[in-house]
Amino acid sequence: MSAQRTVYFVNGSISSWRVLMAAHEKGLAFEARRLRVMREPRETRTPEFLALNPRGQAPVLVEPDGTAMNESLAILTYLEQRYPDPPLLPPLAEPGALARALAFAQESEATACVYDPLESLFEAGPEAVSRDRRAAILGALSGVERELALWDARAQKTRFIASDAFTLADCAFYPVLAYMQRRGLSLAGHPALDAYERRVRGRPSAVASYPEGWSHDRARPDLFAQARALAATT
Repeated sequence: MSAQRTVYFVNGSISSWRVLMAAHEKGLAFEARRLRVMREPRETRTPEFLALNPRGQAPVLVEPDGTAMNESLAILTYLEQRYPDPPLLPPLAEPGALARALAFAQESEATACVYDPLESLFEAGPEAVSRDRRAAILGALSGVERELALWDARAQKTRFIASDAFTLADCAFYPVLAYMQRRGLSLAGHPALDAYERRVRGRPSAVASYPEGWSHDRARPDLFAQARALAATT
């Protein structure tokens, strides 16, 4: 049985970021235990960690009573149900707002999946991309633009992404958006979404959970610039 609450996380991982942000929003005391995965052996593959999550993926939440849980969106729901104050979901008396918050939290994962093929540029560089992978990257580039238009329209309606109150949808979605910005995404053409991102980044939970060693400047290489250059040569 754990003596204290622990969040096992990978620095810069969208999934880990979501859980750290929600835990800070809830005001929960926890030990953040960083796992290194950029060198072998990966710390997510140790027998000790695999005993917590046989899939070998972070995040994992371990409660003081020994309860262990993986999968970021499931952990967000668990935290809300076990620690309802302060609330991060609208009440049942507001079914429309509750439905939006839950749906938008889930949809954030769809946006992350649309972006995901661009990561191969980060891993190998455009010169090493196969023909099939190139098609997937170009599809991801246009897909991200469609996603941004959808989220920007939502950001025009409410202060936060699902309502005027900060919710679990923001814990789920903001790390996706901020991660893509880190990889070179510009929100210049999406002013409502840009304003939303700046609004959320100033929250104490966003500051506390922002990946170690990162800044809000774009990193290099700029994956979105590389993808556009790839599109221009096709």
